[in-house]
Order: sequence, then C-alpha cells, then structure tokens
Amino acid sequence: MHKTLDKAWVLVESLNEEAHSLSWDSWIAADKMEDSDEEDGDVTAEQMREDASLEQAEYFRDEFWNLNDEDREAINHWLKEDESFRDQFRDWFGHEEFDAEYE
Repeated sequence: MHKTLDKAWVLVESLNEEAHSLSWDSWIAADKMEDSDEEDGDVTAEQMREDASLEQAEYFRDEFWNLNDEDREAINHWLKEDESFRDQFRDWFGHEEFDAEYE
C-alpha cells in the first residue's frame, strides 16, 4: 500500500527544504550581488540565481535517490496520479532531468 498523497507531499517538501539548505550559500551570494547592483565579470545576480536553482535541484535529486525504496515508490506512484504533485516535483527535480528520467 502506498503512502497517502499528503505524506508524499511532506516527503518532497522535506527534500526541497534540505536541498535549499544545502545550496543556501549560493542563494545568499546571488542576493548579495543583487543588493550591491554589481556584476562579477560577466555574471549577473540573475545568472547566479539560476546557478543556485540548478544546484538546489541537484541536491534535491541526490536526496530523492537516497530515500528508501518505500518512500521513492510512494512518490513515483503519486507522480502518475496527481498532476499538481507531478508539476511541483518536476520543478524541484529539474525539468530536463525529470523528462529524461520519467518521460
């Protein structure tokens, strides 16, 4: 029996919070650059945010693959059953990586 949708949401939200924590320094660096209105060579605050987002998605995937089989199977079940859950998971997992893995 699969976990409920609510429990699957709690799992993926927890994964995203952990991924955000692990990429925190990158997000802070982007914020500092924006606050100072400076550029670091050709790198803008927006580009740094994009990099932080990619880093966070990588941590999210790592955390997902480190889940136990039961939790991963529950998430995979709800990816097939709930469009809102699938869309949010895809955002956090990374669109290209999600499409390569699940499409």
